[in-house]
Amino acid sequence: MKRILNLCRPVAYSLLLLIPMMQGASSQETACQAKLYRHVGDYLHCRLNAEAALAKGQDPGKNELARKACDAAYRKGYNAVLKLSAAGCPAFEGAGSGGPSPLEQEVQQTVGEVRGMVSGNPPQPVAGQLTLYNNCNSPIKFMSPTSNSINGTTLQPYDSTSYPTAAGGGLGQNTPNTFMFAPITTDAQCAQVQCSNWTDIQATGQRMGYMWMNNTSNSPPGNNNLVYAAFCQPTNAAAGQCTTTSSTPCCGSQMNYDKTFGTTFEITPNGGTSNNQDFVDLSTNYGSGPNSPPTLCSASGADPNNCVNATANIFFNVPIGVTMSSGASCTFPQGGSSLSCTDVSCPDAYQYPEDNKQVACPAGTGYVVTLCPGASQLPSLGQVGAAQNKITVQNNLGKSSPCPNGNTVSLFTSGGGQQVVQPGGGSVTIQGNYSAYPGLGLQVNNWYWTSENLPVQKGPPQNPDNSGAQFIVSDQCTLSQAPPVYGKGIETYEISTVTAQKTGTNECLITINAKQPYTDAVTPGCCAPPLQNMGSVCAGPWGVTNNQQPWPPQ
Repeated sequence: MKRILNLCRPVAYSLLLLIPMMQGASSQETACQAKLYRHVGDYLHCRLNAEAALAKGQDPGKNELARKACDAAYRKGYNAVLKLSAAGCPAFEGAGSGGPSPLEQEVQQTVGEVRGMVSGNPPQPVAGQLTLYNNCNSPIKFMSPTSNSINGTTLQPYDSTSYPTAAGGGLGQNTPNTFMFAPITTDAQCAQVQCSNWTDIQATGQRMGYMWMNNTSNSPPGNNNLVYAAFCQPTNAAAGQCTTTSSTPCCGSQMNYDKTFGTTFEITPNGGTSNNQDFVDLSTNYGSGPNSPPTLCSASGADPNNCVNATANIFFNVPIGVTMSSGASCTFPQGGSSLSCTDVSCPDAYQYPEDNKQVACPAGTGYVVTLCPGASQLPSLGQVGAAQNKITVQNNLGKSSPCPNGNTVSLFTSGGGQQVVQPGGGSVTIQGNYSAYPGLGLQVNNWYWTSENLPVQKGPPQNPDNSGAQFIVSDQCTLSQAPPVYGKGIETYEISTVTAQKTGTNECLITINAKQPYTDAVTPGCCAPPLQNMGSVCAGPWGVTNNQQPWPPQ
């Protein structure tokens, strides 16, 4: 809202300012300024109405004409206002020359930010312009080893900035312009992230992709590499700084944005042999797999043109998407019509020095680089806390059950992971902070009846697939019940007993025991809901289970 407030404050305050302004300014001057305030407000209103019409389904072609009409009306009125007083009105560069004035650009940028807040959609590409839009929930800082005009730029959430791709617009011509990105953290957030626990990158040797990933065979389940990669500086120097009291720690207010890390976007405008092509690319340096980084230049027989030094970094930390002007006829070696990287193993990005992922577009194409595109947000800082519980889930339900595999328990974690806990005392151990909803999901994999009105239900009560429930686990290993994330079945605690006990510092044991007669109170013959392609479909009688228990429990 920063830009909207900055733009609207003059309108709100203009009446209060008229009296003191008239004491030291001509009536022509104050009249011009007042008209500008109103005229800019009308322009903003016109453009926002066009956005509303597009959201309601107006034909894009008609909507483009409506937006152009807003622009034309603004420019005509703007030039008329300037004629009131050459001395009193700002004679902005570009006024009267056909180019947009700074006020016009401000309105258009504000509309783009409002669009992002309301719909989550980034601005549209503008021919001959590179636009960077921050859809992340954190401020983002730019780093650039190639350009001082890029390096140090900060974008607040839903804010954007633009660079003309032609000469004089701040981008080097026929030479790579490198953008790296990193979220800005406070000291309190830095303490919460606990970068010193990013042990994977503190290992000696070459950096490898798994160090930027969660839950691989090389990393214990429940680690927070995704969080560390987003908020901590991953350079080799910072790996040591994370564990010291250095004045340049790897996050927080003293973060050293040293232009060597961060999701990397590169653009070479007006290049090629005829200076009529733009080249754009992304890079993550992932190599060929989690444990197969790019070839070291020191390796025997290494190609000097296709190798990296041992200090080469993995660059991914902020999700990124790049879209081009419609119909720009760009060439994508990897296929597709846009670029997107939401993890370190991104197939659209350079993974090693000679990986051909460079996109070629005609000069003058418009580009929008969206940080955190769509639903690809930065990981929540709430995923990392001072108390990371080691949680063991033990399934004491009997191995025998009316239904095949019925007494297995599915364990769901907030990161989307799923593991099966076998009956008869089987257990699974995870690590993390599950003190907020959705917490842990526990589901007994039998068929259970329900009297709830489900979306697929067209008649009597039926089987909702599986029972389930979410359990919030406090740092003291206290459980509280919550509904399942998806669907409405018979809650796990209705057909079993779920208890927890603290077994050590930050250690917790959750035990699932039988709760008869309802643990085995499943549908007759383990029949399925009346859904298409189901083998054994339930036909009743309703209200009683296979062991003649009333259902729901009474």
